Amino acid sequence: MEKQRRSMQEKIDNKLKKIVQEQLEPATIVRLQSEKAEDHDGDPIMRIRVVYEAENNRLDPNKALGLSRILSEKLSKIFTERYPVFYFLTQEEDAIVSR
Repeated sequence: MEKQRRSMQEKIDNKLKKIVQEQLEPATIVRLQSEKAEDHDGDPIMRIRVVYEAENNRLDPNKALGLSRILSEKLSKIFTERYPVFYFLTQEEDAIVSR
């Protein structure tokens, strides 16, 4: 059961990574992890941690801003009940946070 759940989560993360990569180009998505959670009001969300490489460690804010809408459109089965909440980190920031 645990192995099956992990496999499903990997499939979701891979699909998310592909969509996020397409939207944030020319940045490179190094790693993406998602998890079901609740916000401070108890509403269901999907936390999406995106580790990226980009020129000057900066993402295009207009591209990043539209990600929630795009994911909701492309993956409506997943995001009908859970709102996507993104956390963007450079590789350096991820190394510090992951210690």
